[in-house]
Amino acid sequence: MPNLLNIQVSPRGDKSISRALGDRFIEHWQHNHPGGNIVHRDLMETNIPYMNVDWIGGVYAPPEMARTPEMNAALALSAELIAEVQAADHLLISTPMYNFTVPAVLKSWIDYIVRPGFTFKLAEGWPGMLANKAAMIIVVSRDFYTPGTATDDSDYVSPVLRRVLAFMGITDVDVVLAGGSLGVNRGVVKMQDHLDEYESAIAKAAREPSAFTS
Repeated sequence: MPNLLNIQVSPRGDKSISRALGDRFIEHWQHNHPGGNIVHRDLMETNIPYMNVDWIGGVYAPPEMARTPEMNAALALSAELIAEVQAADHLLISTPMYNFTVPAVLKSWIDYIVRPGFTFKLAEGWPGMLANKAAMIIVVSRDFYTPGTATDDSDYVSPVLRRVLAFMGITDVDVVLAGGSLGVNRGVVKMQDHLDEYESAIAKAAREPSAFTS
């Protein structure tokens, strides 16, 4: 049975639009894959440090060099996060947009999983090691950044995530840009109505055959 890794990012709990849309995707995914396994990784509950000299030094330490306990701890967390991605057939990343780009906790997760010898090779062309996986990205933003419009160049979330995933070998990627959250936050638009706007796009991605081959 297929495995889904659900990456949760928002700090807003049950008030989070991105989490709510992610939950809707999971409902459709479960309907289409009864018995499928879901692993939840809440980045707000995972203490991922910013990339520092312990991670860098541990990754690139020569074989003859003894790693410090701090290096080993950083590499152990990295290996744990990478193992979840390796075991998944499909990744769900539902995230808010903060100041046009990814939240810091999501960037830290990226920094800990993009690791030579685990998710890409130190070889010519930097080949990715996570082929035959698919990803669903849901980006919730205050404003609209629809592709082909005058504001689409302000979306630095979906291009970054697409590039990172492709670098690791994941090129089967669906993206839902869920703009317009400002109305919900101001109480002008009902949360339920806002979620319903993106229901069909999320349902379509959840049943796309190419995205769920294990």
